[in-house]
Amino acid sequence: MNSKINVLITGAGGGGSLGREIMKALLHSKNNYNIFATNSSALSVALFETKNSFIVPDASTPEYIEKMVSICKTNKIDVVIGGSEPEIQVLADNLPIFKENNILVLSNPSNVIKLCSDKLDAINYLNSKSIKCPKTYDFDPTVIDENDIFPIIIKPRKGSGSRNVFLCHDKEEAVFFGNYLKKYGYKPICQEHIGSSSEEYTIGILYADQGKLSVSVAMKRTFEGSLSTSQVTTSPRSGKKFIVSSGISQGYFDSFPELCSFGEKIAKTIGADGPINVQCRKDEKGQILAFEINPRFSGSVASRSMIGHNEPDILIQYKLNHIIPKISNSIPGYVMKDFNEKFISPSDVEKKSEHD
Repeated sequence: MNSKINVLITGAGGGGSLGREIMKALLHSKNNYNIFATNSSALSVALFETKNSFIVPDASTPEYIEKMVSICKTNKIDVVIGGSEPEIQVLADNLPIFKENNILVLSNPSNVIKLCSDKLDAINYLNSKSIKCPKTYDFDPTVIDENDIFPIIIKPRKGSGSRNVFLCHDKEEAVFFGNYLKKYGYKPICQEHIGSSSEEYTIGILYADQGKLSVSVAMKRTFEGSLSTSQVTTSPRSGKKFIVSSGISQGYFDSFPELCSFGEKIAKTIGADGPINVQCRKDEKGQILAFEINPRFSGSVASRSMIGHNEPDILIQYKLNHIIPKISNSIPGYVMKDFNEKFISPSDVEKKSEHD
């Protein structure tokens, strides 16, 4: 296909936003894409990186789908990619509407997204299929004991990325952070802490049509500087340093065949039909354990494109043109991140808001 493919990316915000990272990945592609971007706020850098951008209602509103379909029909959009978790779920719930209008939404089935969005259900499901995961259970102060193995992780059962994830060194901290999350409307869960940050990995999998397309890439995370860390503590008992990721991933790419096979097995097991991202660690015995599954493109998607593994490009070409790419082994190397600044005048923001 020589003509440009019109791709609309939602949730295209500023630095670190998923929509922005997907946009950057497609800009690295050698294929012809005409990129459109949407966001619910005019103060979004990505909206000023393309001439084709729109303000849309929040995904939770009844007007959202109507507005999205209108934009797609007016601009002859071929492909829609969700770039924020609320939008990803709503788009999946409304796939038939887009299909009726010959618009391809790069999305997993709604039931897969719902399963993975509940972190406890996802872990329990994987355990039932003999896929190794850390011990994970609902938060209950009465069952947390000083004799438990600390540290443990306290995090929301449902949540976005790495927000509100806390590493706790004792029962007092665990109860505090569990109650803190409950106070603000979250259902907290406890998760066994496994391995060390030096053995943490993120695996991206594209799994479609029951495995006709099954490709993956893995990165070993590095936690240099403050960009990739949300919490750094030293155990008062052992003096050992512990790190919790901020969700902004950077690190070392290599072929990692064992990790890629592990990720593809998970994608097949959960019935994926789209992009999947697996967060995992190796324990002291070298076993791989998955601690979180995200049913979407990863925030590492632009980094992966830099080593020749362009996930949005691969999936678009497969879905539209039935092309299964020849994936060569990744060139070993690091991809590190930084932020860039962009000046936007008040008048430009006002014009963007008025236009939409």
